[in-house]
Amino acid sequence: MARRLKRLILYAVAGALYYSGLLRLRAFLRRAVLGRKEICILGLHRILSEEEASRTHSLEGMVMREATFARMLEFLTRNFRVVSMQTFLEGAENDTSDSKPWCLLTFDDGWRDNYTSAFPLLRRFHVPATIFLVTGMIGTQEVFWVERLREAWKNPLRRSEIDSIIAEILPGQKEGRESTLEEFIEYTKHRPADDRARLLERLLPPDRLNDRANSVDRMMSWNEAAELGRNGVEMGAHTVTHPLLTFEDPATVRQEIELGKKTLEEKLAARVRAFAYPNGDFNEAVQREVERAGFQCAFTTRRGWYRRGGDLFAVPRIMIHEKRVTGFNGEFSPAVLSLTLARWR
Repeated sequence: MARRLKRLILYAVAGALYYSGLLRLRAFLRRAVLGRKEICILGLHRILSEEEASRTHSLEGMVMREATFARMLEFLTRNFRVVSMQTFLEGAENDTSDSKPWCLLTFDDGWRDNYTSAFPLLRRFHVPATIFLVTGMIGTQEVFWVERLREAWKNPLRRSEIDSIIAEILPGQKEGRESTLEEFIEYTKHRPADDRARLLERLLPPDRLNDRANSVDRMMSWNEAAELGRNGVEMGAHTVTHPLLTFEDPATVRQEIELGKKTLEEKLAARVRAFAYPNGDFNEAVQREVERAGFQCAFTTRRGWYRRGGDLFAVPRIMIHEKRVTGFNGEFSPAVLSLTLARWR
């Protein structure tokens, strides 16, 4: 009830600010009067059809529906200059006479639906984008451990077993609640890769190959990534295995960063300039390794707009998904998206 009331208040505030013109006035004042040279970088993960959304095991905060994405692109092309990574890098230090603010669109991980669902819409609206690939997953039938764990937990025969292990590791948590599972996922993310692998061995039996091949939660192939690269979608690096780099030893950090870049450049025969920190986690040592590897920029999940002349190896992004851009009726809402963007500006 409290969550629903909070959402209703959000919708009301968003509508009042947007349709009164106050959000547009605020944006104009920041840009034209105060001279704020800011760029909005949006971060997404998955774009799914209605049928795929009903079958995915990804967390809610990872998913946007095709119909929502299409309407969002229409809104962005009307209100922003949606730029490519090349334009972002070449123009990031320079002013522009364009009356519209800049927007850069990014996707993390390299899900196959980026190719099957997002790409046709990007082409329809002539919108460039950048996809950060986890190279060890591309061209395989592997599924991320989060999706595998959520799939297993939804099976009543497995849930009690998984809940008992969670209760052992996180005592005091209530069994059978999805919120508890999500807390456990966050805990597991923030473990070194070796510790996480040992823990997941207890939770997940070996997958059947056929199940993985048919999963809606698989990643794109190298051929699909190459086709995207030939058609206005730049590929960036997102490590080899998607560890949270701040929890790994220096040798692992270096290998994940360097090998990810090297593999991408060899497979796609293209220069890789951009990097995204897995889960947005980074520190000074990790940032130095990214710079040393020859990247030109790196993206975080810290909320905010990038101010031109800022640190190109700590670029903030506004991570969005279905509920951050839809209104009371479940459809895309320009008012809710505008408020989402304004909150972190």
